[in-house]
Amino acid sequence: MKKALLMPIILVLMAALVNPTLALSDYQRGVLEGLNRGWNMAQRYDQASAGETTGYNQAVPDYNSWIESIFGKNESLMLKPINSPLAVSQYSSSRTFKPVHTIDASWNQTKGSLLPEPDANGRINGYPAEMYYSLGPAIESF
Repeated sequence: MKKALLMPIILVLMAALVNPTLALSDYQRGVLEGLNRGWNMAQRYDQASAGETTGYNQAVPDYNSWIESIFGKNESLMLKPINSPLAVSQYSSSRTFKPVHTIDASWNQTKGSLLPEPDANGRINGYPAEMYYSLGPAIESF
């Protein structure tokens, strides 16, 4: 008996969840289509950057015609096919924690903070340090 009652409840809940997605406005459907197409092109571009350019190059004319149907002939929005494999940019990571000074290539020797230090009572300009650090000089001109 419980299973017989549970199944219609589940079907009603599923219909309640599916029904609002069918009632999207034209704008919402356009945004959803744009997101789907953009995501598809991003995935194809990732594949092209890994060396497989044919899928991306085949999808570019379709994407460009879709863009042209919405925004007109705007060259800044059009994608270009990839003729040669994308070069993977090499990067290096550094284990230095202090930047090198740009003028004389010496290590940055700056110590301390630019913020004022609290006095012995924990106040800065008469305000508790926590309040001063969170609101800062805005208190002074308030």
